[in-house]
Amino acid sequence: MKKRLGRDRPAAVWRVGRAGSALTLLALALSSCMSLKENKVVQTTPGKVTIRTVVCASNYGVANSQCAANNVFATHNNPANANQAKTGQLLVGFRVPIGVTAPTSFSTKDPAVSFTRSETYASELKRLFEPPPDQQWIGYISAVGNYKPAGPRLLAMEPEFTLPATSAGSAFRWRSVVGFREGPDAAAPVSCPQPPAPTANPCIESPAEARIPSDEVTTAISDFGVIGATTTAFPGTTAVVPFKLRYVDGARLGRQPFSFRASTALPRTNARAPGQIFATPNNSTEVPVQVPVPTGTAAGRHDVTLRAAIGSPPAVREAKGTIIVAALPQQGNKPPPLPAVGRVKFDWLGTRSKGLKFTRLVATGVPAGGTVTVRCRGGGCPPRSKPIKRRRSTVSLSRQFRGRTLRRRAVVTVRIAARNRIAKEITLTIRGPVEPGAKVKCRPPGGKKALRCDT
Repeated sequence: MKKRLGRDRPAAVWRVGRAGSALTLLALALSSCMSLKENKVVQTTPGKVTIRTVVCASNYGVANSQCAANNVFATHNNPANANQAKTGQLLVGFRVPIGVTAPTSFSTKDPAVSFTRSETYASELKRLFEPPPDQQWIGYISAVGNYKPAGPRLLAMEPEFTLPATSAGSAFRWRSVVGFREGPDAAAPVSCPQPPAPTANPCIESPAEARIPSDEVTTAISDFGVIGATTTAFPGTTAVVPFKLRYVDGARLGRQPFSFRASTALPRTNARAPGQIFATPNNSTEVPVQVPVPTGTAAGRHDVTLRAAIGSPPAVREAKGTIIVAALPQQGNKPPPLPAVGRVKFDWLGTRSKGLKFTRLVATGVPAGGTVTVRCRGGGCPPRSKPIKRRRSTVSLSRQFRGRTLRRRAVVTVRIAARNRIAKEITLTIRGPVEPGAKVKCRPPGGKKALRCDT
């Protein structure tokens, strides 16, 4: 079988450790032998990004090779082929937004090379190239190895970063640099020459130093955030805190499953959140957190925390909400402290029989999870109907009264209710072929009697 030529194969040897174990690695020798071949963000999970940085060494002048000049993303000023062995460490730096969580270490595959965080390299990059106010340098350094030139070489580094735990963003700005320092002392701090170096700066072999301050990459990303909320509840009821999950899908990952956990500072109870919700891209999804309020709880404010997570290890976002525990209003007191839910709108038409017909009867402002109940007594009333569950914020009741002529002194009561909300009862009294008389009362959760309200 004939051997196929022209492929770049890793053949250099990097020997590390007392046992002298051999690791195949790219060939590095003189300064200015490395260039960035590939520089991009890969994302599979909202809230986390992988920066893929592929480094080339040698073979720049060979046409159609993987490291040919026309296939390299960003060369140094004077790229050269490696031509002699060197002992030292690879350096890689990333300029990323402040708040990004970076790994303490990462490893490459085929060849396998381990990198650890280097605060001295990050400090030198900051000294040489001051980042914008909203960004930071993060540096990594490999173990000491013996690098031998043996042809063209590639190394792909793919550390994963967790985005800042703030509101969801849609763009990620970043920059990669690579370098190589000679010497056998792995614990020695990294010290870089002040640019411009006489020939090249080994701390930053690629890209060219002049490009680093402005040569920045902006990538559309998928991210998410949690938005808190406030609700008011009464002792003996269940508070529902309507948190929201904001999911921005710049990377076009599509619908994603988010898991949730909730906790509360309210004594003698627990918070319950949905276990998992599939969120729609570029939208806000309501995440209701239920907190039973024990009987006898004193009036006050209490925190509720919702934690959203996705991926393994997970990207996590959380936000705080508030439950305001209010005392139940008593009969004869001033109106309840909360606005009641919903309103009723109607149009009518008088008849010759001294009655009227509703041409339109609707309940508006019905909250999520709410119901609308209609009761009618007197001449011309339709048969009793079941409560109507809310599908939209406006619920039509006209169909029940279609073709019905309501007689004088007939009474129609519309009740709009929802969990942990003050129910509103609107009573319409038929007074003949004229506009019905209307009265509005409110019934607090757990209350046995409707009270006066002014909303």
